[in-house]
Amino acid sequence: MTTALPVAPQTDAAPSGLGRARLEKDELDMALEEAAGLQWLDALATPLWLLRPDGLTVWLNGAARALIGLERDAPAAAVRVSLSSRFPTPLEQAAAGRTVDARATIHAPLILPLEVDLRLVPAPGPSGLILAEAPADSGARQEMMRLNEQLIALSYAYPDIRFELLRDGTILDFAAASPGDLNVPAERFLAHRVQEVLPDPAAGMLATALGRLNEGQTVIGLDFSLPPPSGSAGGTKFFEARLVALPDSDRVMCSIRNVTERVEAESAARRAHHLLSDAIECITEGFVLYDAQDRLVLCNGRYRELFSANTDLITPGARFEEVLRGGVERGVYQVPDGDLDGWIERRLEQHRRAGAPMEVQLHDGRWIRIEEWRTHEGGTVGIRADITDLKTREAELSVTRDEAERANQRKSDYVHHLSHELRTPLNAVLGFAQIIHDEMMGPNNPRYREYAGQIAAAGVYMLDLINNLLDLARIEAGRMDLHEEACNLSLLVDLTFGMMQPRACEAAVALCMEIPNDLPSLHADASQIRQMLTNLIGNAIKFAPAKDGRVLVRGELTEEGGIALTVTDNGIGMRPEQIPVALDAFGQVHGRNQAAERGSGLGLPLTRALIALHGGSFHIDSRVGVGTTVRLTFPPCRVGGRMQRP
Repeated sequence: MTTALPVAPQTDAAPSGLGRARLEKDELDMALEEAAGLQWLDALATPLWLLRPDGLTVWLNGAARALIGLERDAPAAAVRVSLSSRFPTPLEQAAAGRTVDARATIHAPLILPLEVDLRLVPAPGPSGLILAEAPADSGARQEMMRLNEQLIALSYAYPDIRFELLRDGTILDFAAASPGDLNVPAERFLAHRVQEVLPDPAAGMLATALGRLNEGQTVIGLDFSLPPPSGSAGGTKFFEARLVALPDSDRVMCSIRNVTERVEAESAARRAHHLLSDAIECITEGFVLYDAQDRLVLCNGRYRELFSANTDLITPGARFEEVLRGGVERGVYQVPDGDLDGWIERRLEQHRRAGAPMEVQLHDGRWIRIEEWRTHEGGTVGIRADITDLKTREAELSVTRDEAERANQRKSDYVHHLSHELRTPLNAVLGFAQIIHDEMMGPNNPRYREYAGQIAAAGVYMLDLINNLLDLARIEAGRMDLHEEACNLSLLVDLTFGMMQPRACEAAVALCMEIPNDLPSLHADASQIRQMLTNLIGNAIKFAPAKDGRVLVRGELTEEGGIALTVTDNGIGMRPEQIPVALDAFGQVHGRNQAAERGSGLGLPLTRALIALHGGSFHIDSRVGVGTTVRLTFPPCRVGGRMQRP
C-alpha cells in the first residue's frame, strides 16, 4: 500500500511541502537562532507552537508534537496552522502585539486535520513571530489522538481516493490506498491544485465542478475515464467522483473511486445481453419469456409479428392472462362459437402446466404451434411457430390420400367391370361355339348361322372394348400419336352418320346435321374425330326415347376463333350428380332396363381424353327427361387447315 503524506496549503512565501520546499536559508536560520532561547519551553505539558504570521510553524514543543502525532525528528515546517476565518486576521493581530483566542486547524503529515482552540500572543523572543498555546487537557488530547488514529486507519482502508481541497482546488490533504490509480505520482499531490495535477479529461471536469460549488451548489457527482499512460500495457480506467462543499468553511471534500472492474463487468454484461438479444431476434420462430410471476420479460420481433394486432399489449411487465384475454377480445384468435370461456381456460391451463404443444388458428387463417417449458426459477419460455404451410401440406396430403384411395377403388371397380365386360361376351362365344362344334342341335341346323352371328358380334364387342382400353392407356401414358391433317367436318359427320344409320333406323332415331358450308377446315386427326363422333352418337342412339328420337350434330365458330362441335339428343338425360359417374371408366349411370343395349362405359371418358389430346375442351350438359348435349371445342390454332403453333 502506498501512503501519501497530507500537507497544508502554502502561500507564495510558504514551503511547498514535507521538506521539499524550505524557507530561504538565511531567514530560517535567523528565526531558529532567535527561537533557541525558548527551548526550555519544550518540557512543558502545554502544547506550544512558534508561528509566522502566515501560519507556518517555525518551532513546536514535545507536547504539541504528541498532540498532533508528529515524529520527534520531523521538521517543524511540515506543520501548518490555519484559522477558521477565511482571512488570517487573528494571526496579524497577534503579530501586532495583541492576545487573540481563535479556533485553528492543525495540518500535519499522516493525520487528518485537527481542530483546536489556540491562544495567540506575540513571541517573547524572535520579533514578528507568534506563540500559540493549546489547552493542556491531556485526557482530551489522548482521546483526540486515538480518534485521529482511527480516522487515519479508516481513511487508508477505504478504497476511495480522498482529497481535502480549498475551493480553488488547492490540495490540503489526501489519502489513498492506491494513489497510482490516477496515473499520477503521489508526491505531485502535495501543495498543488487538483485540476493542475490530474490528467484530462478529469482535470477539466473537476475544475468545472469546483466552479459550480463556488456558485452555491453543495454536492456534485461526476464520472470520468483516464486512458493508460503512454507506453503502458494497461487499459482505460473508469472513476466516479463526488465533491461536497463543507458548510461554514472554505473547504471541499472530494472522493474518487476506481470503478473500472464494475464498469468492465457491466460492459461485459451488456455485451452478453446484446449477444443474447441478437441471437433471440435471429430465431425464425416467435420467442417469449415470462418470469415466475407470469409477467412478460422479453420477446423477439417474430413473436410481435405473429401477434401484430396485439402489439400494444405485448409490453414488459404485462401478465400473460391479460395479454391472452386482450387478444381474444380483439379477435386475434379463431375461437369456436359458444366456447370462448372454455377455450381461454384450456389455454391458461396449458400455459400453467407447460403441457403438450397446442395448435391455434389466428384470425387471418394462419396456424400457430405453441410450445412452452418451465425455467428453473419458475418462469415460462415459449416458442410460437407458424405451421400454416405444414397445415396446408397436411390438408393437401389428406386430399391426395383420399384421391389415391378413390383411385384405388376405381381401379378395383375398373378391373371388376373389365372382367365382367369381357367374361359375358366370351361366355357367349364359348357357349355358341361349343353348340356348333358338337352339333348339339343336329347337323346343318339353320340356327347355327344365328349362333355364328352371335359369336361374331361378341368378338366385335370385345375387340372394340380392348381397342378403347388400349387407346385410354396410350393417352394416359402420353404415347398416343396424332396423325394430323386438314379435316372437313361436314364430310366426317356424314361418314359417321352412314356408319351409324342402321343402328339409328333400328332404334327409330333421326340423325340431323347443321354444319355451315363456309365452316373452315380443322387441323386434327380425322380417325380420332370420327371415333369421338361415333362414341357420342352411339350414346345418343342408345338412350333415345322409344319414339321420336333425334340426334343433332352442329358445328360453328366460337367467339375466340375456335370450332365447337356439339352432339345433342332428346334422350332420357342425367341428373347433375350422375355426370361425374358417366365420365368415369366403366361408369354406368342407367341400368340395363333403361338402355336399349349394353355399353362398356368407356365412350365418354375416351372422348374427353381425345379432345384434350387435341388441346380442346369437353363440356357436358344434361337434364333428366330433356336430353344431353356434349360440346367439343377445338382451339383457334387448329382452325384453317394447318395448325398454327404459338
